[in-house]
Amino acid sequence: MEIEGKRVLITGAGRGLGHTLVFAFASAGAKEVLAGVRRPESINQLNEEARVSQTHILPFKLDVTNQDDVQLAVERGPIDILVNNAGVAVFGNPLTMSLTDIQKELDVNYFGVLRMVRAFAPGMSKRAQGVIVNVGSILGRINLPMVGTYCASKAALLSLGQALRAYLSESNIRVITVLPSTIDTDMSSGADVNKLSKEFVAAEILQSIRKESHDPAIGEEARGILEGLSKDPVAVEKMFAQFK
Repeated sequence: MEIEGKRVLITGAGRGLGHTLVFAFASAGAKEVLAGVRRPESINQLNEEARVSQTHILPFKLDVTNQDDVQLAVERGPIDILVNNAGVAVFGNPLTMSLTDIQKELDVNYFGVLRMVRAFAPGMSKRAQGVIVNVGSILGRINLPMVGTYCASKAALLSLGQALRAYLSESNIRVITVLPSTIDTDMSSGADVNKLSKEFVAAEILQSIRKESHDPAIGEEARGILEGLSKDPVAVEKMFAQFK
């Protein structure tokens, strides 16, 4: 799908990759970018940035764990592209960490996406067009134990995307789950690993929409992990198991 002239909604748009995606879509010629943010102060910041850059950006409050917020987002009108970017990560041992934290992680990373798709897919189906992009992770394909429950939520998201694609393809709605390696955001600030820039990942996501790619790995490291899994999955798992 071409991006120029389209109406786009991005969750988790207040900072990190989501914030970068807002301006990447605007620069690519989107008719309007709806920027869903959880914190009220992010609305003022985005409004000012939109004024300075003279871009068509509409920031608004959107907590993907709140069904009322999701419904209000639907009332803002039809969209062509939905980017489910909002996400959280919890570090720790799944055997001992707080179940409340794990449930919050799933509520954002998995159920938040499902809420958004269930809310917006009917409108896309009526118009027989649309693209849904779920921001997953290559860690949905292999577990990194130090963020084991996060990886599990991204594995669930990848599987959910496959189910959504099966049900929505007949309505000409494309579902793409992008699989980047670690991105240089606040979420990964404590990780001493190679990181992809937000700008690079945003550009790759836009290109995936244009090409209607099938769950692309983003970055050389992500592609290397997929190659390793295809050749010797046990060895890759053992390597990742050291990081806990």
